[in-house]
Amino acid sequence: MHQRVTSSVAEACPPVRADKRRIAVNFSRAASTYDYAAALQDRVAARAMLGLPSDRKPEFVLDLGSGTGRQTIQVAGHYPQATVLGMDLAIGMASHARNCFPNLDWCSGDIELLPFKDNRLDVVFSSLAIQWCTLNRVLEEVHRVLKPGGLFVFSTLAAGTMHELKQAWSQVDRHVHVNGFDAHSTQKHCVQQSDFQLHSFKLQTETIYYPTVMQLLRDMKALGVNTVPSRQNGLMSRHRLLKLQDAYDVFRTEKGLPLSYEVIYGILHKPLLIA
Repeated sequence: MHQRVTSSVAEACPPVRADKRRIAVNFSRAASTYDYAAALQDRVAARAMLGLPSDRKPEFVLDLGSGTGRQTIQVAGHYPQATVLGMDLAIGMASHARNCFPNLDWCSGDIELLPFKDNRLDVVFSSLAIQWCTLNRVLEEVHRVLKPGGLFVFSTLAAGTMHELKQAWSQVDRHVHVNGFDAHSTQKHCVQQSDFQLHSFKLQTETIYYPTVMQLLRDMKALGVNTVPSRQNGLMSRHRLLKLQDAYDVFRTEKGLPLSYEVIYGILHKPLLIA
């Protein structure tokens, strides 16, 4: 953890679990290319930030899955009086953010094992990060580190995300190429069963358009989001690429080839203690 992170908030970082190391490695490799391909991520983060209230004066704010730090610096601008912390699973991302924005605090850690003390944070923000985790574990951890009355504002992904790519790949082979996510209703039920008070939990489709399949695949690699645990390794042959292009072209519109994301925007409150 970066030495500037105050000891009143932080604890020692536990080691990253083995099943998440591949995700961390891919995102670390993407640190230098991420921002060039992050049109969807920027759009979703901007929408998620609309849930951050302006009337609060938080002392400590945490950005979970802070990536290259571009959204974290915007959160810091929203709460200029606060100590803003950025945390990412990928060490490479945290290092990149620290180099770009040395005035903020950065660390690497697992969202399911947060390196922060109980009841210390006022606001936790997260955009397109917790989909890599088990939701009920995320809710338990965020609830633990938030002060009573604290706020959790986030975006995450739901079932149906990248359905065009999934369907196109199904015409090429039987391997898993696209990550699956729980349905909006399933995730909402999980939130309702948590210790949070649900303020908002909305589903919205966000679509990015690409001129070619090759550009789409390049952007996914640049973003580091091409990690599928069960996917078979191997190079993309020309024959398979052409087959994928033909299968994907049925979705083509005047804007190009669509890639749709089913995005959940959530706002949760930790209840105040009752005397």
